[in-house]
Amino acid sequence: METAGLIIAAAAGAAIFIVGLCYLTIPRAMVASFGFTALPEDQATPWLRVKGVRDAVTGVVAAVLLVTASSAVIGWCVLAFTLIPVGDAAIVLSAKGRPSAAWGIHGSTAALMLVGAGLLLAVSSGGSS
Repeated sequence: METAGLIIAAAAGAAIFIVGLCYLTIPRAMVASFGFTALPEDQATPWLRVKGVRDAVTGVVAAVLLVTASSAVIGWCVLAFTLIPVGDAAIVLSAKGRPSAAWGIHGSTAALMLVGAGLLLAVSSGGSS
């Protein structure tokens, strides 16, 4: 269980790091995949890069945790990080964006992260590994 939880945590961290790099380098292409039906004006592109910095750093933090922290700490952090895709899904839905993106991209990411957090927290609370 612990190994599966750590793999999920590592995959989520790597994925958000890559997403961040893409928002830094190809922000307009990335925003089209987020789930909104209308793209922001060209002048908003720097704001998309702000998201890129935040996402890339979130991936770096995940890597630091994987190298330095216990499974319990990683599990709690993954649980907290799950709020990001939940919030993203809520924002897409409230903006009348594509429900398929809200649930398929952001919702499935949150669900997978919950599984990973659950596996790590179960091990840390004395569950079998």
